[in-house]
Amino acid sequence: MGALSFLVVGTPRSGTTLTQRLCCELPGVAMPPETHFLHRYAPRLLARRRFPLNRREVERELEDYRHLPTSQGLRLDTGRVLDLVGRRCDSLFDLFAAVVVALCPPAARYGEKTPEHLLWWRPLTEADPGLRLVGVVRDPRAVAASHRSVPWGIEDAAVLAEEWALDQRQLRAAARHLGPGRCLVLRYEDVAADPDAARRRLGALLAVRPGGPASAPPDGIVHGWEWWKSTALEAVTTDRAAAWREVLPGGDAAAIEEIAGAEMAAFGYLDHPPARRRRAGAEVRERLSARLYRVRRLAPLASGRPATARSPGPHAPGPR
Repeated sequence: MGALSFLVVGTPRSGTTLTQRLCCELPGVAMPPETHFLHRYAPRLLARRRFPLNRREVERELEDYRHLPTSQGLRLDTGRVLDLVGRRCDSLFDLFAAVVVALCPPAARYGEKTPEHLLWWRPLTEADPGLRLVGVVRDPRAVAASHRSVPWGIEDAAVLAEEWALDQRQLRAAARHLGPGRCLVLRYEDVAADPDAARRRLGALLAVRPGGPASAPPDGIVHGWEWWKSTALEAVTTDRAAAWREVLPGGDAAAIEEIAGAEMAAFGYLDHPPARRRRAGAEVRERLSARLYRVRRLAPLASGRPATARSPGPHAPGPR
């Protein structure tokens, strides 16, 4: 079947849509709008099904997937998905790849961008040794300011800092594990400053030679209801790189630095981490640990292997 070639992942509001746009400006590369397939749909599917699935079961799951609020506007061709998976669907990853390909026009390279799929990087890349990862990172102070401009954003600076730090630990773990041949990490600030250079780096990862300058952003890569992504489809500028200084209260910026300072320093957003790391409340840390545990618990079911019964513990650490 048509192969899923790569994923674009990262903390929401970090520039993943701009990166998606640059990918789709490469010849022969296609990506659909965010599918949220693993982030929002996999848990409910795996709660009631075990792979492999027959064609009738696949049809029923696709019908349920269509009813997710985040699937609004997706033009999913069930027949094409069924053609791609064949007589039976052996794993969640096969189904995910088929959905992505079926949502795209014919292409040489297919990719998917849902920021939260970052947490699925290990089982996904283990399921497909050819799958590549593009991780996008942005100054968390700018991420915090951007979150306050969208209806679903996180307003608590401490919570956002803990989430951002967790995501960057995951991204650094992926980069170490996969190596530069399979994982490309881009800073939003560098992408905005030189999109052509970023496009060349993306082309090198995907083995696609960039064409000339894109005349217009590609169509169909965002949902019609995602109004907050419109700026990613406009002319690329550096205007928003440091705009957080104008809108983010100084106390919030300081809290983010105290919580996520080590990760900020690793990506060049601070010269050095604070001498003492501040921690958000136990409730926040437990919720983040539960997010990781949920993926680890579901991954064996997704690949057809039996699940483990290990408890995550109160503060189970993520990969470092």
